[in-house]
Amino acid sequence: MVSTNSCIVGIDYSTSSPCICISTKNDYDFHYLTKVKKHVGEKEFDCGIMEGTLLPKQFDSKIEQYSFIAKWTIDVLDRYDPAKVYLEDYAFAATGKVFHIGENTGILKYRLMKREIPYSVVAPTTVKSCTIGKGNASKDEAIEKFNSCFQTNIYDILDTGTINPASDIADSYLICTYGIQQWVTDHFNI
Repeated sequence: MVSTNSCIVGIDYSTSSPCICISTKNDYDFHYLTKVKKHVGEKEFDCGIMEGTLLPKQFDSKIEQYSFIAKWTIDVLDRYDPAKVYLEDYAFAATGKVFHIGENTGILKYRLMKREIPYSVVAPTTVKSCTIGKGNASKDEAIEKFNSCFQTNIYDILDTGTINPASDIADSYLICTYGIQQWVTDHFNI
């Protein structure tokens, strides 16, 4: 049963800088992991909060790192009442450590399943097409969309000029926005 306090969650999940966007009743809360101490802490903006948590730089193994990230994610979700979580699916054209990404995401999916938190995966091109109007939109275009929607400048809020965590926050917002649209369509037959 979905309560009136339930929220939709969008997660831009990664092995080093995941971000969670939670649509609360009137605001959006963003939680992200970072290796940069400057980005740690909570920052308020007109539409919610942005809270950065330090991701330790050293782990004994990759699985230990992935377990830490999944535990952090579940701990954040436990502070809310998620009706559904939307995860960005794998980018199948990606190169590099794709098996690491799969292992990392698999641990989160397992923990979501064990906690009976419903989730769906959505293709990155679908998210961008539905929210920006262009399936191959760039990180800069995602940030521009975020800034436009919130009438702000994310770089000013974060007091940084670097692409991360700004692009992770913007991506999680787009995933959450897509999730809200999908949730409304699925539950209200629109």
